[in-house]
Amino acid sequence: MQLWNLVFVIGLTSLSGLLDARGFLYASKAWPGGQMDPRMAGLSVLCFAVGLSCYVLAVRFIQAMGVHGVALQSALWFIVTAVGIAVLDTSILSWSRTQQVVGVLVAVGLGWLIVTSAAADH
Repeated sequence: MQLWNLVFVIGLTSLSGLLDARGFLYASKAWPGGQMDPRMAGLSVLCFAVGLSCYVLAVRFIQAMGVHGVALQSALWFIVTAVGIAVLDTSILSWSRTQQVVGVLVAVGLGWLIVTSAAADH
């Protein structure tokens, strides 16, 4: 059962983070020249709504794995969303090697906190 919880956590959190990342990108294009672009604004809101729904469902499986701290639950989403934004808008390609290494270390560190805090609760 833990394996299925992990599969659902990874899948739903990834989907949530990537949809939210896409929502941020659409939002950044929603006001060209100071005028609202209804299509971009609507796509942004839609991505956020579906992404948030996926996240709320993911929390059920995150808690089933023993992770009850809100900060750690949201850290999973944060990692995926931040990486998703960098990849989807291709800004990660302009990061220096040091920035890329620090980004990986932050993601690994947050992952370590999530895993060790879940294990410590048992």
